[in-house]
Amino acid sequence: MAIYTRTGDTGSTTLFSGQRVSKAHPRVETYGTLDELNATMSLCRCAVKSTDSRTLLEAIQQQIFWFCAELACESETPVPSQRYISTEEIIALEQSIDVAMGQVAEVHSFIVPGRGEAAARLHVARTLARRAERRLVELAVHVTVRQVLLRYINRLSDCLFALARLEDHLAHQETLIQEIAGRYLAASGKPMKKESAMSLSFHELHQIVKAAMTHAQTLGVPVVISVVDAQGISMLTWRMPEALLVSSELAPKKAWTAVAMKSATHEIYATVQPGQPLYGLETHLQGKVVTFGGGFPLLRDGNIIGGLGISGGTVEQDIDIAQAALAAINMEITQ
Repeated sequence: MAIYTRTGDTGSTTLFSGQRVSKAHPRVETYGTLDELNATMSLCRCAVKSTDSRTLLEAIQQQIFWFCAELACESETPVPSQRYISTEEIIALEQSIDVAMGQVAEVHSFIVPGRGEAAARLHVARTLARRAERRLVELAVHVTVRQVLLRYINRLSDCLFALARLEDHLAHQETLIQEIAGRYLAASGKPMKKESAMSLSFHELHQIVKAAMTHAQTLGVPVVISVVDAQGISMLTWRMPEALLVSSELAPKKAWTAVAMKSATHEIYATVQPGQPLYGLETHLQGKVVTFGGGFPLLRDGNIIGGLGISGGTVEQDIDIAQAALAAINMEITQ
């Protein structure tokens, strides 16, 4: 099927309403700038380290489609089947801004845009959002534009600025961690060894904990995060403030169980019920095995290289937080 129609060869285009206008028309210029912003957002989404930022950017991209569709139609009568930007989307942007800015230091002067690649891309997107805002204000002089659209595009540029600051902060933290680890090894007289692909790196451990904590904070659920190696030996356990004391016992057991049983803990539950093959397993192992959700084996190329245990929320929340942590290091996830 050909994608060209030749109808635009003379410099005009068709709006959703069927009317043909110049490609230089303020309406076309506005939604064209938004289209440019959306393409740039794809580059941002591919570069950001934060799982929550990636999810947010995907949602914003869908919202920009709604935005463009509304501007590409001259009719002021709402179409029932069409999605529209509302105050709900603006509130979500403001909440994301508050979360991101709450993790970085305050600034009282202009900053150089983007020390890292992800932040630099987000700053480019921010400037495109500002340009789209200027185009929208210009369009509003000639046609009726909903006030909520002006508020949304203004808030979007603020949101992209906040995400860029957060990405710079995360990149700076990672650099510091690597430098400190290098200095420690140098001071100890031990050469830095290339880590095996079949084991978790220090960087991956840090990313797992950071992603789990970030997602847990978003849910408002303090948890304990535990990681073991392929032999079930503890590598790390971190307790967030206010996490349940019992979670300090459960999280390591979930991680160990995931390695020992080579399965996510929620997948084991059905097999230990009365009449099932593994009934009584928890009793035989003196409670070391945990069969409710929150434990996942860490898989690389089909091989188990460790286990992750999350405890502190509901079963569904523990599973959700664990999956967010695994996604942060692109680890294979069992369902």
